[in-house]
Amino acid sequence: MSRPLMPLLFQEERRPMSSFSLESARPSCDKIDSMDYKVSTALKKNMWAYIVGPAFKIIEAVFDLLIPLFMKAVLDLSFSSDPRTIDPISKALGNFIALFGQWVPGNEKLSYALVGGFIILLMGIVGLGTTMVCQYIAALAATRSGTDLRDALYRKILTLDKKTIEAFGQGKTQTILNSDSFQVQQGVLFFIRLGIRAPFIILGSLVFSFILDWHIGLVFLGIVPIILLIVFKVMRKASRQYLVIQGKLDSLSSMASDNLDGARVVRAFSTQDIERERFSTATADYRKEAIHVSKINALINPLTFAIVSLATILVVLLGGFDMSNGVMFLGAPLQPSTIITLVSYLSQIFQTLVLLTNLVTIFTKSIVSWKRCDELFGLKPSIVESPDAKTKKIAVGEEIFSFDNVSLSYAEGGNAALSDISFSLRKGETLGIIGGTGSGKTTLIRLLERLLDRTSGTIRYKGIDIKDYSIHALHSEIAYVPQKSVLFKGTIRSNLQMSKKDSSDEEIQKALRLSCAFDFVNAYEDKIDHEVEEGGKNFSGGQRQRLCIARGLIRKPEVLILDDATSALDLLTDRQVRHNIASALPASTKILVSQRVSTIKDSDIILVLEGGHVIGKGRHEELLKSCPVYLETYQSQMQKGE
Repeated sequence: MSRPLMPLLFQEERRPMSSFSLESARPSCDKIDSMDYKVSTALKKNMWAYIVGPAFKIIEAVFDLLIPLFMKAVLDLSFSSDPRTIDPISKALGNFIALFGQWVPGNEKLSYALVGGFIILLMGIVGLGTTMVCQYIAALAATRSGTDLRDALYRKILTLDKKTIEAFGQGKTQTILNSDSFQVQQGVLFFIRLGIRAPFIILGSLVFSFILDWHIGLVFLGIVPIILLIVFKVMRKASRQYLVIQGKLDSLSSMASDNLDGARVVRAFSTQDIERERFSTATADYRKEAIHVSKINALINPLTFAIVSLATILVVLLGGFDMSNGVMFLGAPLQPSTIITLVSYLSQIFQTLVLLTNLVTIFTKSIVSWKRCDELFGLKPSIVESPDAKTKKIAVGEEIFSFDNVSLSYAEGGNAALSDISFSLRKGETLGIIGGTGSGKTTLIRLLERLLDRTSGTIRYKGIDIKDYSIHALHSEIAYVPQKSVLFKGTIRSNLQMSKKDSSDEEIQKALRLSCAFDFVNAYEDKIDHEVEEGGKNFSGGQRQRLCIARGLIRKPEVLILDDATSALDLLTDRQVRHNIASALPASTKILVSQRVSTIKDSDIILVLEGGHVIGKGRHEELLKSCPVYLETYQSQMQKGE
């Protein structure tokens, strides 16, 4: 692609982004969804190329059709001893050749051959020039269309919430973004280059064959629909199979992505052989389908070659029969040059039809990919901006979050992930959330950020139903730092500036101090310009977490959510980070999710979750008395030295 997509997104929107996730960029892309973007929208931007490019190609095709006639004229004028045997077409072309003068004085026939040969060569050179111009236009338009399409697909993906993407298929989404967009680009390239030329050559060759000998013209007319019927049948079969192939490619992408993300788990449980076998089986299945489609497409060339070979025999037989029986052509006897010209046109028809079969394969893939891209464009996010979206400023101490009997089920009619959750939180307070695996902690956080919508109940943010609050404003006011640290390839500076683009070096250094990342960052020679590899793999788990916390702190969010974001830190560093945050952001609402009681025990409100229910709510001292599960967790961790 001609330009990076992420920088483009932030340049155009010029707004801060939630510290962790591309999902928070969703509102910036609403215009893609509202304008009902489709593949055709990207292609229409280069409409001029679909006219200018084929126009240059038509010039080359006209020369290709005229060259056999000039060749026939040169043969007739150079070797015929009786002017009465020269047909009107050759005479007319001879008059045109004569306009260039007699290059060999006293030898008119040789002059015809030299001048005619020069004209044929000149048409070839001009045809090559127009072809090169068309190729350039086609490459330019295809590249631009592919870039625009991938850009639009990427933006569309950013408009979709996690639930919608998971339902559609993450592997399928990646395949569409990479493979299908390229197939559409190839379709544009070959349509401009050959989409108009191929039928023009076939039609022109048929017309000239009828002019030269209508008997042979009928032969040509008979083979074309037969070959086209073969191509249509193969195309219809191949298009269905290609859809199956793309589906299997989606599965391969998902499988590879899962194994890359879970490589450490795979090695830890020594399941490399099992995963390798799974992938090999899927690859073999994909290969089998691909070979099957290739075999179907391979039927086209031998079948068309056999038909054209039979047609060539008929041309020679019919031509010889007409010549031996004195058949006249435009008032003149049929000449051997006419047979040569007809065979030349037959060769052009054959070559073009073979080319057309390859084009059919390309266009079939392109059309299938076009439909898959439009399928992605047609997705509607389950979480959308309210038409009357509101925003509000509140003072410290006013209610910021209120949950009233909130429940959520991921599937309609399915088991509830959260049931009857009720609590309220004021601005500047700290909320602690603790619970075992599967208790609903992450689901609750997603509701707070409106990455999911509740099934029932009411969620209010600043006294406004969260569904009526501006998503843009909500995500701008909330910074979320997840347990799984997400860093992007670039530098430490570029990663922190994702949260606040115009942040100064002083602001970056302050955020690093608050997150206890200052010392190890400034130990590098290039400091905040130190390179960050993809996924932050050149940092330890604790370093990644501290950098992500710094990214969340740099814009002083109204709400800071730390979702087990200090799990990789030792207890002293964890305590220091929490102390720094409390001191630096007294007006911010802090939401801490953790497995450690020590991390959340100083919170103003603590929620104890189990099985999607709140089984305990209050301060640390209250829960020790009223919630057995919390007491048991606290005692077990105290015994371990925490």
